Amino acid sequence: MRSLLWIKSLLLIISVACAYIYHMPVNIQSTVDPAVLMPGDEAIIAIELENGAAEYGAGGESVAGTTAHSALISTPLNATKLKGTDMIDVLTEDYHNLGMIGPTDRITIYYKIRASENATRGTHLLDFEVQGGYDSITIHRTIPVKVDPAAVTLTRAEDTTMGSINLNVANPRENTVNAVTIIPSARGVRFSPEEYYIGTMDPDEVFTISFKVDPIGQTELNAPTNLSFVARFKNGETWHESEVYETRYSPPRVEPKRNNLLFAGIAVLLLIPAAYIYRRKRLKVQ
Repeated sequence: MRSLLWIKSLLLIISVACAYIYHMPVNIQSTVDPAVLMPGDEAIIAIELENGAAEYGAGGESVAGTTAHSALISTPLNATKLKGTDMIDVLTEDYHNLGMIGPTDRITIYYKIRASENATRGTHLLDFEVQGGYDSITIHRTIPVKVDPAAVTLTRAEDTTMGSINLNVANPRENTVNAVTIIPSARGVRFSPEEYYIGTMDPDEVFTISFKVDPIGQTELNAPTNLSFVARFKNGETWHESEVYETRYSPPRVEPKRNNLLFAGIAVLLLIPAAYIYRRKRLKVQ
């Protein structure tokens, strides 16, 4: 009888112990903001860790409805580690002792990263590790980070109004950029508006904008003039400027003003001899 009780006790201890020896099926998803970095940008990586034990059926039917089942599908998250590359630096320290995560529960951790000034175009893979479970299982994943140096572009559009210049402003990037502002400059020229604020531009979006061009002071724009434009914008929280776009502006031709009084005087002078000749002809006829 004692042997039987000892065996039952041993099996109970083993079953409880087994409930805590858990191989962690953690689902890992990540997002980067901004979605595509430019060289020199900082970004935030949000990494979501979900306990997928229920999805994978961890625990089995033998412990369903028991406290052991609850322990079996809950697991501790011991530590996480994100490794940078030669072109992507990780600015946030690793996490430790994140606590327990229950079935289908989620926890999100955040890492700040920075792309180097010489970061190349393409997808850079960061190694991510999460250690968890009572047997300290380590799960490895790669976190993709995209880099693209493309900036907002400016091109000349057809001018539709005299004394103005039109530009096409395009966002060639895969992600949205914000606070887009076009800044003009030229010697001896006043622009209206002084700056053109567009705001948010979605991927592949194009805006056509117009500046009125006037001379400064009493001078006239009699010859073609060089105009320069630059786009200032934010990618995430980092400010950028496009390359300077230069174009040549030809002022509209102004027809000289006609002196109506002069034309009227000339007409009168021409009519007087004609009237005199006409009168002489009539007198001869009479």
